[in-house]
Amino acid sequence: MTTATLQMNDENDLFLPDGRNLVVLNGAPACLQDILSKTRMRLGEDIYNVNNGVDYFGTVFTPQPNDGAARKSLIDNIKASPDVLSVDQLIVSIGKNTFNYEAQIMTVYGLKTLRG
Repeated sequence: MTTATLQMNDENDLFLPDGRNLVVLNGAPACLQDILSKTRMRLGEDIYNVNNGVDYFGTVFTPQPNDGAARKSLIDNIKASPDVLSVDQLIVSIGKNTFNYEAQIMTVYGLKTLRG
């Protein structure tokens, strides 16, 4: 399946790149944007599917962060993108109120790296 989506800016908002028109992304750029959007959504944020999203408040931003549960939640959301075949590597770092990751993702467009 080929992903198609509207282009978002760095703040994950719709915008008009030329000041007048939306842009439709296809292929690898659309796939990566879709994955990034899924990893930015927290569990319960989607009012139409409260099971959609990463469980940041239950796994990362707690008194005892749970790296394993955070990784699983993140991987599950990455794999939910239709063009993703597998997550080959995921490096997670949880620090002082920050959560960072780097993922090597095998897609139908080849191996892609995503940082968030």
